[in-house]
Amino acid sequence: MSKDFESQQQYERLMAAKNAVEQRMYNSQAEAEIQVQIFPDKSVSPAKFVPNKSIPGTYRAHPTTIRAMRPEIFTGAHNELFADLEYVIECESCHSEYDLQFWKFCPYCEKSIPKDLPKSLNSRAL
Repeated sequence: MSKDFESQQQYERLMAAKNAVEQRMYNSQAEAEIQVQIFPDKSVSPAKFVPNKSIPGTYRAHPTTIRAMRPEIFTGAHNELFADLEYVIECESCHSEYDLQFWKFCPYCEKSIPKDLPKSLNSRAL
């Protein structure tokens, strides 16, 4: 049994969640296809996405950030559910804070997420 957090397992739990009237809270089918081009750039700080001035409509990000991000990170860019699902933790290794819903591992130092999650640093967490 792994001691690391299973992001896919957490995703599957979220997709199975139901609201007060027993309807699914999340649609697993994309309502629209969203494509975002992100180019690796070591000059960008980890966990940040910077608009690419040389190619409008694209972004630059540190290679670690690109590897750490969940592919769904941009799908709900204007979705208020992101605030409801916020679960901010402090990395055990580098002590940086990040929101679990967006990352597969720490986007700053690549440390795995512990299976026994620490208490969220925000007050809204479930």
